[in-house]
Amino acid sequence: MKEFYTKYLENNCTETEFQSFVELFIKPDRKPVLDANMLEHWKSLKAIEGETPDLSDTLHKIHFEINNKETGSRKTRKLFTYLTRVAAVLLIPLAIALFFTLNKTEVYTEMQTISTPLASKTHFVLPDSSEVWLNSGSTLQFPHKFDGNKRLVKLTGEAYFDVKKSKTPFEVQANNVSVNVLGTAFNVMSYSDTNPEVTLERGKVQLISNSGVQQILEPGEHAVIDASTSAIHVEKVDTEIYSSWINNKLIFKNESLKDVVERLERWYNISIEIDDKFISDKKLTATIEYESITEVMDLLEITMSLKYNYDKNERKLIIKPVK
Repeated sequence: MKEFYTKYLENNCTETEFQSFVELFIKPDRKPVLDANMLEHWKSLKAIEGETPDLSDTLHKIHFEINNKETGSRKTRKLFTYLTRVAAVLLIPLAIALFFTLNKTEVYTEMQTISTPLASKTHFVLPDSSEVWLNSGSTLQFPHKFDGNKRLVKLTGEAYFDVKKSKTPFEVQANNVSVNVLGTAFNVMSYSDTNPEVTLERGKVQLISNSGVQQILEPGEHAVIDASTSAIHVEKVDTEIYSSWINNKLIFKNESLKDVVERLERWYNISIEIDDKFISDKKLTATIEYESITEVMDLLEITMSLKYNYDKNERKLIIKPVK
């Protein structure tokens, strides 16, 4: 790879070698090689302190080659689709290497974002070996590598964390609340239209609302943060109710129909309307596992004396009371 990297910089590479150069940017497993090549290249430059090299020629060269290849074969166009993405960020890694060379104190942290659409979820491992389960309609942002005095991630939606124990604190920033831990397992739900909720399975966490209100959670406790007052309400719960979704189950225990519907909408990616507000507070206890939305609605009809119909045009289920 060093050979391809050098030939590209010298404008002396074939199309095959050029493709190998691009792979340095688009394949994560090649990143260590890319970092080493960039650092070696910058160390070889005789940079004058106080001056910033002009990198516009490098970027211009890439854009020229993209435009020059646009009328080529489909295979070539595909390659340069990747290259377009490379061109947009090429100056950033080069600038990082330059900072190392000139001994600057500024630090750049590459951020990653993982999102899950509605009716889906995903599981992945963070750079510190902590595990994350990300629920439907959720996004987690985290650095490529945890540096500094804390491991910070930013959550929108719902996620379950199994945090690798470390001396470096782990912090989840969510809507209206921050969760601070050292090593533990907990669930955070913080969709934009709901009050944030945190459920602790093991370990210990500290909650800090946006206004500075603090609360320590013990295992088996569930906290709801009031978005308007920042008050934190804590109660003992069966934690499986809040974390069962990572095992493909939804558990409802004496929950209102309104709350049940909100979870079903995200779980099945379908809009559900309660036609009569007086049935919104009706309570449901049930476990859903692999059932289709039709099977779930049939269950509601039987257990809650409701009826429903489906509006095909709006892709919406409408729930009504039986009269």
